[in-house]
Amino acid sequence: MSPRRRFKARRPDAGEDGFTLVESLVALAVVGICLSAIGALVASSLRAVRRVDERLAIVSTLRKVETALPERARLVDADISGQMNGLDFSLRSTPIPDPSPPRSAREPAMWTPQKLVLRIAGGSGSAMEIETLRLVPVVTP
Repeated sequence: MSPRRRFKARRPDAGEDGFTLVESLVALAVVGICLSAIGALVASSLRAVRRVDERLAIVSTLRKVETALPERARLVDADISGQMNGLDFSLRSTPIPDPSPPRSAREPAMWTPQKLVLRIAGGSGSAMEIETLRLVPVVTP
């Protein structure tokens, strides 16, 4: 009969290299925390880029609407709204009353000041509004 051999699991000696399970789990936890912090930074950067991109689109549309304004004579008490580049815009024109005393009959006023309010609204609720002044020629009968 052959003698049976018994095999025993060998314990690593204190001098052998290697990591314990606890050390490996701690290292994985540290890596996970670092990755989540990096993910949060990337997400906030993406949100900031979207906000800047939308603001640039609003400013670009604002400039296009401003350059496409109707001629001065058609701006008297105008209320214009529409869409351009997928953004809603509205233009309000109201006359500004002249507080100065009336001129003499020899010198009629040639221009009437008009207050223009141009508002562009973005898709996410952001908006931009510009108030400006434009002189409109007085129509003499």
